[in-house]
Amino acid sequence: MRPASEASRIAAVLPMAPRDYLILFVLADGPLHGHGLLRALESEAQGVPFDPANLYRSLRKLERDELIAEAKADGEAGGPARRAFRLTRLGRGALAAEAARLTALADAARQKRLVPTR
Repeated sequence: MRPASEASRIAAVLPMAPRDYLILFVLADGPLHGHGLLRALESEAQGVPFDPANLYRSLRKLERDELIAEAKADGEAGGPARRAFRLTRLGRGALAAEAARLTALADAARQKRLVPTR
């Protein structure tokens, strides 16, 4: 059996849940551990809180889909290492595809004058 192409694997995860998109979006800047992810997500989501249990459930799903992977992270001040996550190549491709899909939706909303044009 042939492995699925990258394009077909990306198509299989679209459209993304907003939470998954935001997780990939904040990881585009580099690896983050759970607490850093929560802070970045709340900042990007304009103050919408993220439940840690839902975050870790989403991280497990994104890891199973091979959109993210564990990154090496050091412990702070000699403490235990924290589990950090990074985008994979597939994850970056899926993020770009979802961003393009959302851009097309936003463009359609502008055409219908639902949001101001720039």
